[in-house]
Amino acid sequence: MSPLRFDGQVALVTGVSDFGLGLTYARMLAERGCAVVVNDLGRDWAGNSNAPGTENAVRLISESGGTAIGVTGDVVHESERIVGAAVEAFGRLDIVVNNAGAGGDFDTQVDVHLHGAHRISEAAWPHLSATGAGRILNVASNAVWGSPAMPGYGAAKGAILALNRTQAILGAAAGVRANAVLPAAWTRSTAGIQADGFAEFMQDRFPPEAVGAFAVYLLHRDTELSGEAFTVGGGLVSRVIQAETHGAIAPDTEPESWPALIDQVMAPVDLTVAPTMWAQLDGHARRLGPDAYAQWSAIGIPTTVAAKVGD
Repeated sequence: MSPLRFDGQVALVTGVSDFGLGLTYARMLAERGCAVVVNDLGRDWAGNSNAPGTENAVRLISESGGTAIGVTGDVVHESERIVGAAVEAFGRLDIVVNNAGAGGDFDTQVDVHLHGAHRISEAAWPHLSATGAGRILNVASNAVWGSPAMPGYGAAKGAILALNRTQAILGAAAGVRANAVLPAAWTRSTAGIQADGFAEFMQDRFPPEAVGAFAVYLLHRDTELSGEAFTVGGGLVSRVIQAETHGAIAPDTEPESWPALIDQVMAPVDLTVAPTMWAQLDGHARRLGPDAYAQWSAIGIPTTVAAKVGD
């Protein structure tokens, strides 16, 4: 088994606290030769100020023989400065891990999880493109399937899946690949969940290193996957897909037609997984019938991940 090395590369990891996934990503990359820039704002999950995790992370990485610097800052409002500090320190940027998160109200959750991931990626984009093999890891959550609390968190994490797929499309021509993980791990955020036995279960079954191992694989320049999402935890990895059933076609445009057809709409058979929005429309037109598909095909919009309208 050949080691996955990152010698000569530079990674920016946001949301690095005293323990958990951010620190794990940073340490595992550094152990494999990557220079790492760790970022934290210095807020706990409830929004209270605390000491940023950057100083401790840099110490731990350095003591293990790795190379790291810390940049304290807000991923939403200081993304350019954070990315600029990484490039200034090491002269390049190859990898971005969008791990920063927050609790709080709906707007705060969407700001940090979604806007923060977008703004850090946008600021880093010219540098990632310049390498010809830039890598982005976006951290989503199983809250995309619905959460009994924190609607802003679930909404932001769901939006990250769409952001991730779009980054993959936009980055294809420049060799920038983006993937997402929906991790299950013992972290600062899961430590706050109050349920009998939950903390012990997470500590016993879901070490952050199990997520970190797959994350490092996704971030390696030889890994060609892009636009994908995976649930990861405890050594188990599964692909997450957004799919359509085969569906049903109504004979008219009256709402009364649908009671008899809804079971056919809901049946989980002949699932279609579309890599882009245009591929989804292509499949939809195809199922409508030959005339509809011929009209759509005549427009000539490409449906592949790498293509853009006008290419």
